[in-house]
Amino acid sequence: MQSLYAHSFRFLWVAILTVYSFANTLVTETLNYYPIPLKEPELLFLFFLLILGIWEGNRLIFLFISRFHYPKLWYKLLLGMASSILLTAILAVGLGYIFASIWEVKHNDSFGLLIKLFLMFAFRINLFLNILNTIYLYVHEFEMMALETEKLRQISTQAQLQAIRNQINPHFLFNNLSVLSSLISTDTTSSIQFVKQFSNVYRYVLKHHDKELITIAEELDFTKSYLFLLQKRFYEGILVEIKVEEQYLNWQIVPMALQMLLENTIKHNIATSASPLKITLYTEHPYLVLSNNLQPKLVNTTESTNKGLSNIIQRYQFLSPLKVEVIKTTHEFLVKIPIIKLSSEDLL
Repeated sequence: MQSLYAHSFRFLWVAILTVYSFANTLVTETLNYYPIPLKEPELLFLFFLLILGIWEGNRLIFLFISRFHYPKLWYKLLLGMASSILLTAILAVGLGYIFASIWEVKHNDSFGLLIKLFLMFAFRINLFLNILNTIYLYVHEFEMMALETEKLRQISTQAQLQAIRNQINPHFLFNNLSVLSSLISTDTTSSIQFVKQFSNVYRYVLKHHDKELITIAEELDFTKSYLFLLQKRFYEGILVEIKVEEQYLNWQIVPMALQMLLENTIKHNIATSASPLKITLYTEHPYLVLSNNLQPKLVNTTESTNKGLSNIIQRYQFLSPLKVEVIKTTHEFLVKIPIIKLSSEDLL
């Protein structure tokens, strides 16, 4: 995050602040209380050097601090302010000593007055600049959070539309209605179960499509309904194994993530009784992993846009420091999506 001190017009601000501080000194008749042997142009030049040193010193301090990762902005601000106070004291005393030597006032009362004036002025300017920098950084952080929130909202909306689109896709409806039609004439019990699971899929999409996160337990219930439809369609062409540890069931993932991954898997792989598609869903802290054996089939490029996978990746950029991992080997394709454990405060 760029600080105020790195502003492109910083030298202009230094000049303006110098003129303002010098004018304020004259108006308040400060030199009447600090009778030091400096003419007004010399004092103006000293103020300029001091403000420039404080500004550039703070810029270098924040540039150095920015190289390190701090979980909270106020950590950075506190460290920067502490460092700048030390820098200001050294700078004020150093400049005071140098100019006292030049004007040969080291051994009389003027030297002490000069140092006091420099310290008073330097700490006042440093405090003023640190307050401005704090406001600047927090406003900048608020703007970035607003932009990220809006971007996440757009990505979530796209995911919601994609999930709904997948479920009302004519192919999806046609395939499932065809399966249901065949079951009604051959297996009434299975047809009733099929209708129930079919309604569960739509109910879940309509109920949870606008959420950012959902528990793994809820997502698994939906996934099992979705898998039921797939297995009735492909029969022994799909073999699924779920090995999600119970301790992770209350952890969170993005809604419909598993459905999108399964949709992607079915779209890109052969699934027949002779060459079954083997899908495994399991936990590998801190990830939920969906893997399948590679049996690639030719896919129409106009249909294969990988929007589902790219959408999941984008959503996790805002929700977790961990990234979605996509791994492809000679015989296996797997996607690892981060699982998120929310604290009790986050759930309120």
